[in-house]
Amino acid sequence: MDQVSVIVVNWNGKELLSECLGSLKKQAYPHFSTVLVDNGSTDGSVDFVRKKFPEVRIMALPENTGFSVANNMAIRSVNSKYVALLNNDAVAHPLWLKNLVAA
Repeated sequence: MDQVSVIVVNWNGKELLSECLGSLKKQAYPHFSTVLVDNGSTDGSVDFVRKKFPEVRIMALPENTGFSVANNMAIRSVNSKYVALLNNDAVAHPLWLKNLVAA
């Protein structure tokens, strides 16, 4: 089991996902998994993530449920000691998860 589940909520943010999800690949802390909650995007975000980031678990929702509902759905779906929320327009420093778990 991964110790951290990183949840990224997305709605039509395909242009942001390469940098955001790419920054997770560079984490110094290896014991995590990533969940992308897609809020009914119409810009090809889900297909893009499936092709470029196959390690990411995708929860594709049929409509935009809003940021809080999407995060709560993902939180209920994971079984990890910690949950970290990362906005799709954020880029995580390579030590982000390592420092969060250490704290």
